[in-house]
Amino acid sequence: MTESLAGKFRNIGRNLGDGLGPLLPSYLPVAWKLGLSISLLITLAMTVLGTVLINSQMEHMRAQADGYGRAIADQLADTAREPMLAEDQFSLKVLINNLVGNHTLRGAALFSPEGKILDSAGAIPSEVKPSQVNAPRRWQADEAAMTTYYTPVTVRDMTAGHAAVTLSARAIEQAQQSVRDAIITATLVMIAIAIIAAFMAGRRLSRPINHLLKAADAIGSGDLHYRIPQRRNDEIGLLIDSYNKMASGLLEKNQVERVLSRFVSPSVARKMMADLEQVKLGGRDVEATVLFADIVGFTQLSETMEPDEVAELLNAYFDAITLAATFYRGTIDKYMGDCAMVVFGVPESDPEHQYHGLCCAVMIQRLVNQLNEQRRKRGLPTVAFRIGLNSGHMLAGNLGSRDRMQYTVVGDAVNLASRLSNLAESGQIILPETILQDPNVVSRVRYSRAGQMEVRGKREPVATYEIEGVHPQSEALMEQRVRELVDQLMEQSSGQRP
Repeated sequence: MTESLAGKFRNIGRNLGDGLGPLLPSYLPVAWKLGLSISLLITLAMTVLGTVLINSQMEHMRAQADGYGRAIADQLADTAREPMLAEDQFSLKVLINNLVGNHTLRGAALFSPEGKILDSAGAIPSEVKPSQVNAPRRWQADEAAMTTYYTPVTVRDMTAGHAAVTLSARAIEQAQQSVRDAIITATLVMIAIAIIAAFMAGRRLSRPINHLLKAADAIGSGDLHYRIPQRRNDEIGLLIDSYNKMASGLLEKNQVERVLSRFVSPSVARKMMADLEQVKLGGRDVEATVLFADIVGFTQLSETMEPDEVAELLNAYFDAITLAATFYRGTIDKYMGDCAMVVFGVPESDPEHQYHGLCCAVMIQRLVNQLNEQRRKRGLPTVAFRIGLNSGHMLAGNLGSRDRMQYTVVGDAVNLASRLSNLAESGQIILPETILQDPNVVSRVRYSRAGQMEVRGKREPVATYEIEGVHPQSEALMEQRVRELVDQLMEQSSGQRP
């Protein structure tokens, strides 16, 4: 039986929840929650207090009315004692009639010791029982509430009869209703004021929470400059101070990472800032592709130019190399004078690092050609690049000393790529035959044989090839991107020139 009732209540609760669920908002602000909670508590407290006050006042007024009725009954008993002993009916009638003539009484009577009426006037019960003598009798007469008070008429510890007076309860009920209305009205007014104050307090208390919410949204959107200006000397104030300190720390870290990413690749910078304890000497063996892009005849060219012109020229072309490397998931390892070193496949893994390296080399040459045309139109000096590229096993990691280190790649495959760039002609992209042995690469490039090259450090000549282009779809995308980047680079160049 108990389990069935519990199941019914669960079903009722589930149905009620399903019915009210769509009507309830999915998001309820903290200010509303605080206001509703405080309002409910205050309403409950005021209701209980009002009920207690009403009951207390009703009991107090009822006690006053009962005391008044008993006092009149006692007065009637004292006055009627001698006429009752003398059996003076006339005096008793005059006494009763004079008493009832008072508008505060609705009736009066004298009873014999046996409870029979000796004389009466107005509304009065027909008889009195000994058990009713010490308690008021509440009854109805003509749909009006009456209360009759009894008291014994005693003579020397003997009961000579009983006196009774009847009071109408209408006056006391009206007074009680007035008191009840006043208390209810006051309670409702206090509840209304308390609800308004509760919602105002809830809104004020939730204001710093809203600031923290905006601050969290600002951080989520990347705005690390947002600060909460409010100052408080409580737990919320400590939370606000903690947020401001955290935001300042994140901003400082972001600034350091942005500056660091100008000296190392962004991916390396992010890894270093994410775990500073891992920034230590060491490396790992990887399979990657490395590209060297070298300016042809830079030494002779720089002798005829001012230092600031040399810097402007290098920055313009190195910006192009950076954009091409980024487009094909490459990482600028370093700039060495007039030479740029780009790696593919580290520090972020790239299964297509060979093909991406080839595409990047072709894009660099296309960018340089387009950039040269635009610079000639503006009377600016131009250069040509030669590129060497190689893939293979190499060591990648932080190399150098404990006080000064650099993330780079080293190994025989890296050295060969550097040597090939030195042996290449202007505008050429040279790579060893080993790369073209990969069927995934050779099917997507256009190439021609460059011949056997004597490479310093190698006993045997290296069979080399020149890359002329890549897959048509890749070239179509590349040409579109080259036009966009050239326009971008020329706008930057115009903005930097005085």
